[in-house]
Amino acid sequence: MNILALFDIDNTLIQSSTGHRQAYVEAVKEVYDLEVDINVINHHGMTDQEILLKVLRKYNLDDETITSNLRTCKEVMPLKYGEIVKSENIVILDGVVNLLTKLQQNDIILGLVTGNLEKIARAKLRKIGIDHFFKIGGFGSDHMDRNHLAKLAVKRAKATFNLSCIRKIFLLGDTPQDMKAGKAVGATTIGVTTGIFSEEQLERAGADIVFSNLSDTDNILKFIL
Repeated sequence: MNILALFDIDNTLIQSSTGHRQAYVEAVKEVYDLEVDINVINHHGMTDQEILLKVLRKYNLDDETITSNLRTCKEVMPLKYGEIVKSENIVILDGVVNLLTKLQQNDIILGLVTGNLEKIARAKLRKIGIDHFFKIGGFGSDHMDRNHLAKLAVKRAKATFNLSCIRKIFLLGDTPQDMKAGKAVGATTIGVTTGIFSEEQLERAGADIVFSNLSDTDNILKFIL
C-alpha cells in the first residue's frame, strides 16, 4: 500500500528498560571513569548520544573529553546491555503485537525511529519476539538528533523497498520529540500516553491524534488505512 508506519520503542512498544539505563551507567564508568545518574537531566525523548552529552556536561566534563571517547562508549554500551538483557524482564505494552500483526497483514511497511543505539534496540525487540516486524529504522547510533533519525528511516525505507516515493507516513510515539520528528518528515503523528506526557502535551507538540495506548487496534487501523 506504499504506507510507512514508524514506531518509537521505549514507552511506546515496551515499558522503559531499566537494563538500558544500567548499561549506560556501566559504560560511562568504564569509559569515562565516572559514576553518573542519568536522572540529573530530563532524558525522556532524547537519543542515547544526546543523553550522554548532556549528562556528562552536568558532571562538568568538557566537550573534547566527551567527544573523544564517544565512539568507544557507543561500542561498550551494547556489550553491557547484551549481558543485561539475558535476564531482563522486558514488558511489552498492551495491543502492540496485535497492531503490528494487522498492519503487516495490510502491507504497511513498519520501521523504527528510536533514540536507542541500534544494537540495544534490536536486543530489546528480539527478547520479546517482535524484532522481525521492523526491517528498517533510524537509530540513536546514527545521529544525535531525532529529526534526522526520522529522515534516515524514510530514506532507508525507500531504498530497501525500492520506492520512489511513499504515499503516507505515520509516526507513533509517546513524547513531544516523537511528534516533532514526525512533522520533520511530513508524517501524520499518532501519540500514545503510555509514557510521562499527557494528551494535551502531545497535541501541543503536533500530535494529529492521541490514544491511551496501542490496544485500540480497530481505530488506529482506521486512522492509518
